[in-house]
Amino acid sequence: MTTVHRQYNVKYHSAQTITIKPCICPYWNGGLGNLMFEYASLYGISQLKEMTLVINQNDTIATVFPNIPQVNTTYTTSNPCDNASVVSERQACAFGMESYSFKRSAVVLHKSYLQSWRYFQLVKNDIRKQFIFKLDVQHQARANIEHQVKQYLNNSANFKDLQIIGVHIRRGDYLLKDKIEFGYNVATKQYFDDAMDYFKSKYNNTLFLAFTESKTEDLKWREEHLNGSNIIHMEPKSKEVDMCSISLCNHTIITVGTFGWWSAWLGQRTTIYYKDVARRNSSLRNDFSSDITDLFYPGWIGM
Repeated sequence: MTTVHRQYNVKYHSAQTITIKPCICPYWNGGLGNLMFEYASLYGISQLKEMTLVINQNDTIATVFPNIPQVNTTYTTSNPCDNASVVSERQACAFGMESYSFKRSAVVLHKSYLQSWRYFQLVKNDIRKQFIFKLDVQHQARANIEHQVKQYLNNSANFKDLQIIGVHIRRGDYLLKDKIEFGYNVATKQYFDDAMDYFKSKYNNTLFLAFTESKTEDLKWREEHLNGSNIIHMEPKSKEVDMCSISLCNHTIITVGTFGWWSAWLGQRTTIYYKDVARRNSSLRNDFSSDITDLFYPGWIGM
């Protein structure tokens, strides 16, 4: 007899075989921020089309965020994703209806980055509930921030209404020759000065926690260009701990890349972003919508 697991719309025909149809299979590609876009957007598409999004318990996204519902195909005799038809996007950083246009009855492998908040705006509350880090990551992140803030306040005469701004610096691989030729830009020192001045003019008491990767070039650039009595250089931790830490700050300054984007989105506070992310008339710029607002979230401030 066929029984139905209603939560995931999965039909179990026997103890050995699972048939999941219709369904969407992710094609995981990139770092944590990329994976988060791929999951969130495909979740949004799957909900709209009433399809099953197949997530394996060993997928990185599921190991980072334990609240993500899983349809585990590890023990099936026939994995539906093995013979899926391929669907792809037209622009990686823009919303496109072609990403929805495949037949609902098909099993599809979506080979796309899907870097637009528009894909998951209707299910954003679900995504926020699912993108909750493990408790040990949360504890590490809070301890990370509390240690630095406590140390700062011990050396400061101004304790009142402290506003903590998480600053994410992404340079490193964006400075490689092929990335530059493709159209990638990196944020300038002037951008950071302007973004910090914005918060300084709005709040009387500000503390900037500057996060970056452990790459020597990034650490050196931060050491040379971001300095001040209210700027703390944070020691790089794991991706999860750093993202969680930034999201716990009162406000955010981000530069380029998906890691900073998600750090800001999870935080739900005032966010300033670097709007000159792609060189004009470059191949990368063609991946964005004309005004780049398909990527950057409504209410964020571009500089």
